[in-house]
Amino acid sequence: MPITVSESGTAMFGAVLRAAAFLALGIGLAVLLVFAAAAAVVVGLMILGAAIALRFAPRPVEATAAGVLEARRTPTGWVVEGLSRRQP
Repeated sequence: MPITVSESGTAMFGAVLRAAAFLALGIGLAVLLVFAAAAAVVVGLMILGAAIALRFAPRPVEATAAGVLEARRTPTGWVVEGLSRRQP
């Protein structure tokens, strides 16, 4: 026998469907939070790994006057030379 609107069981059927929908929504929200927490852990581990790698990376060395090159534009193009060769 089909369920009609006039039957008293329709209200109970609607309540069960509503409860099932809220349960599915809650499960979906829980799965979403688990994935968000896992993504936050992965990003945190990546940042931690980068911080550790930078801790052991060699420090930059200051350039001396002998190691500095100077570039200047001439009518025929760019000229790159050491500072000691150029006469002011």
